[in-house]
Amino acid sequence: MASSGKKTGGKGKFEIKINENKDDMLILFQIRCTRIYQKISEISTLCGGEIVFIIFSPTGKPYSFNHPSVQSAAKQFLNQNQPLNETICAPFEAFRK
Repeated sequence: MASSGKKTGGKGKFEIKINENKDDMLILFQIRCTRIYQKISEISTLCGGEIVFIIFSPTGKPYSFNHPSVQSAAKQFLNQNQPLNETICAPFEAFRK
């Protein structure tokens, strides 16, 4: 009937370790960075949000993704005069109109 050994991996546990090979580390960074950019692009397109994303490579070089621009998102984020409720509810009010 039921066998004692599992045939599928299921939620297999694996050990997370730091990759010491610099070349492999840079390749993995590029692959993961590309995937993150794709997800951020999808979020900004589907939700209409303003997104600024900055990540530093293992060599210390910064990479960024921004939509529509860093200046507009930073201005909205740093604007201390505008109440938080107006910032959060603005997309909903625009949708209702």
